[in-house]
Amino acid sequence: MTDTAPFPSRSFGVLLHPTSLPGPEPIGTLGPEAHRFVDWLATTGASIWQILPLTYLGSEDSPYFSPSSFAGNTWLIDLGELVDVGLLDGFEPPSHDDAIDFETMRAWKAPLLETAAAAFLDDDGHPWWPEYERFVADADWLGDVCHFIARKDADPDAPWWEWEPAVRRRDPNALAASAIEHAGGIEREQVLQFFFDRQWRAVRERADAAGIVVLGDTPIYVAPDSADVWAHQDQFQLDDDGRLTAQAGVPPDYFSKTGQLWGNPIYRWDAMADDGFAWWIARLRRTLEQTDIVRIDHFRALSAYWSVPADDETAVDGTWVPGPGQAFVDAVRAAFPQLPIVAEDLGDLDDDVLALRDDNGLVGMRVLQFGFDGPPNEHHPSRIAVRSVVYTGTHDNDTLAGWWTSSPRRRKERVRRDTAMPPRVGTRRAVWWLIETTMATPAVAAVVPMQDLLVLGADARMNIPGTAAGNWRWRLAPGHLTEPLAAALRALAAATHR
Repeated sequence: MTDTAPFPSRSFGVLLHPTSLPGPEPIGTLGPEAHRFVDWLATTGASIWQILPLTYLGSEDSPYFSPSSFAGNTWLIDLGELVDVGLLDGFEPPSHDDAIDFETMRAWKAPLLETAAAAFLDDDGHPWWPEYERFVADADWLGDVCHFIARKDADPDAPWWEWEPAVRRRDPNALAASAIEHAGGIEREQVLQFFFDRQWRAVRERADAAGIVVLGDTPIYVAPDSADVWAHQDQFQLDDDGRLTAQAGVPPDYFSKTGQLWGNPIYRWDAMADDGFAWWIARLRRTLEQTDIVRIDHFRALSAYWSVPADDETAVDGTWVPGPGQAFVDAVRAAFPQLPIVAEDLGDLDDDVLALRDDNGLVGMRVLQFGFDGPPNEHHPSRIAVRSVVYTGTHDNDTLAGWWTSSPRRRKERVRRDTAMPPRVGTRRAVWWLIETTMATPAVAAVVPMQDLLVLGADARMNIPGTAAGNWRWRLAPGHLTEPLAAALRALAAATHR
C-alpha cells in the first residue's frame, strides 16, 4: 500500500453487483457464476471488485433503502448448493427475461428458501450445524434483525411504528411474547442469514486468493421502516410514537428547484457521540466483515446535513445542520486504524467537507462523465487528484455508451478536443477511448462498470435517480465474460500503467 491507502498504487477494477451475475435463477446469486466472475476478473489483471450494498432490497427494489443495514440479501443465496447438500430436492427456474423481474423472482424463490431452511432446522445432524451455531452466537445483531424481518414477513404493509405500542416501544415483556409468537419466522431468517453469510464468505475467499479486494458500499442513511431504527430509536430524530420529526434530503440546485426529499430519518448525532458512535462502528464492522474497503455514500452529511421538517413535501425549507465531523472520523479510526474508507464526495461541497476528507487522508471519488460540462472541474481528466477513485460512471449514471450517444454536439466536440479522441470514431471506439482516458488519470484507482466494458447502451443502466420503477434490473449474459475482453482490459491496463 502507498500513502493512498487503502488501495494498491494505480490499481483498477470493475463495478458489478452480484444481482447482475448470470445464471439459471431469475436473479444473480453467490453460486458458481460468482466464483467464475472472480476468476475472470483475475485474468484481466484487475485487483478491485466494487459492489453495491449487500443488504436486503428495500423500497422499489433498491439496495440503498434496506430494512436492515446488517442483514444480507438472502435472494442472493444460490439454490444449487442447497440441493447439493440435501436441503432441497431440486428446482425448476421460471422462464425469465434477461433483466431481473423482482416480483416473479420473489414469488418463485421464497417458498424454496423456506423449504430449505425448514429442512435444515429439522436435521440437527446436518454437517453445517456447528458452523450455524457459531454464526448465531457471534452475530450480536441477528436477534433484532430476524425478529423485525419475521414480523414484516407476517404483515408486510404495517411499518413498525404502527405495531402494538408495547412492541413498538420495545417493552421487554412484549418483545419476549412477540418473539415466541414469531419464533418460526425468526428461526427461518437466522438460517437464511447463515446460508447467505456462508456463501458470501466462500466468494470472498476466492477473491482474496486471487488478489482482488472487494470495495463495498454503505449508505449514509437508513430506511425509516427498518430494524436499525426500531432497535435504536434513541439514536434517531423521532417522536414518542416512532415517527420522524425531520427527514434527510439535499437542497435545491441547478438540477432541481425543489431539492431532493429522501425521507430517511436523521441521526441524533449527540446521542451517538455519547456512546462513541457504537452503532455506526458496529455497522461498519459488519460491512468490513463482508468487504475489504467501504464507500460511505453522501459523505458530506458527516460535515453538515440538510434537515427538512418531517411533514414537508419538498426540500426547499430545509436547513444545514452541523454533522459529527472529526469526532466521527476519530472514532472510526480508533476501531479501524487503516481507515479503509472511500468518501463519496460528489455534489455540493464546501470547505469544511473538503477539510474533513483531506485532513484525514481519505480517498474521494471522481466521475469522468461530470468533467465536460461548464468550466473545468475536479472530474475533468486533467484535474483528477491522485487521492481518488475515478469512474467512467457509477450505478447512478447512464452507461458510457448511452451518455456518449445522447450527448449534444458541443459536449462531444469538447470531449474529442480534451481527450485527443480521433475524429469520426464509432460508439465502441469512443467508449473504449474514454475508458482508457479514465485509466490513464493519476487517480490511485480506476473503476469501470461492467456495462461500459461491454459498450452497452442506456437500456443497461442500473439506476435512474428520482425514478421509482424499472431500476436495479440489469444482468450479464452468460457469454459476456470472454477471454478477448479480458485480453483487451489487460492490454489497456499495461498501456496506462495499472
